[in-house]
Amino acid sequence: MNKKSLITALKILFTVVLLYVVFTKIEIEKIKSVLADAQILPLLLAGVLLFLSQWISAERLRYLLSKSAFPISKASNYALYLLGMFYNFFIPGGIGGDAYKVYAMHKKFDWSAKKLTAVLFIDRLTGLAAIGVLTCLLAIGLPLFQTLSFTLLLIAAVPVGLVLFYLIVKQFFPSFKTILIRPLLLSFLIQGLQVLSLIALLYSISEPTDSIVYAVVFLVSSALSIFSFSGIGIRELIFYQAAVFFAFDSTLAVTVGFLFSFITAVISLFGIIYHIKKPDLKLEG
Repeated sequence: MNKKSLITALKILFTVVLLYVVFTKIEIEKIKSVLADAQILPLLLAGVLLFLSQWISAERLRYLLSKSAFPISKASNYALYLLGMFYNFFIPGGIGGDAYKVYAMHKKFDWSAKKLTAVLFIDRLTGLAAIGVLTCLLAIGLPLFQTLSFTLLLIAAVPVGLVLFYLIVKQFFPSFKTILIRPLLLSFLIQGLQVLSLIALLYSISEPTDSIVYAVVFLVSSALSIFSFSGIGIRELIFYQAAVFFAFDSTLAVTVGFLFSFITAVISLFGIIYHIKKPDLKLEG
């Protein structure tokens, strides 16, 4: 077994273990009961917001590609993005979504695989930076941590984190240092839409009073999702542990995590169109 296959197998195993832990603590029948009473309109709104966030994610990647002299067309970029989501979610043992994007563009246009990989990495890094900043800002509103020292620490963490992000890019990917502002702003928009999607899911199954807590927990689970298969398992476990810590309904918390994973799966499934018939990649213009 090669290194990539081993990592994939470990992530799948980790996901299964996490789901087992969660569902030994939560009764599945209770989750079914919550889902049976779910309101349709907020569910649909959550799906629209999540889809919009993915569309903007594709735009962020296209911008970085364009500024790196890889002028792929909008249609080709969206097709590759959806196909990448499909591979990431439904084919864990196969080629990863990002790896396929690099492979497809390198094969079609003979673009540098090394620089394409760097673009994909910066794309992910800007997303992580936005998650970190938003987590710190929202955490200021957490009722258990509203002390002056903790608030000042969170406020200070924002510029420190952004400076660290810039220094990492400047040190290891200097060609990207002048084009970071737009991808970073798009990343804030993407994460904001996903938080709103989560809140819409909350309103579909309850009348939440802990929206800020859910938002912070969601962002933390998003940052840690790389350790499990498509974030499944780790998202539900973190929501469960947060429910215990902050004393809110653990069944609702796990159900929200499950619904977010389910909607992501539905959106990712559209990529099967381009799995059956690979997209004919074209240049912009």
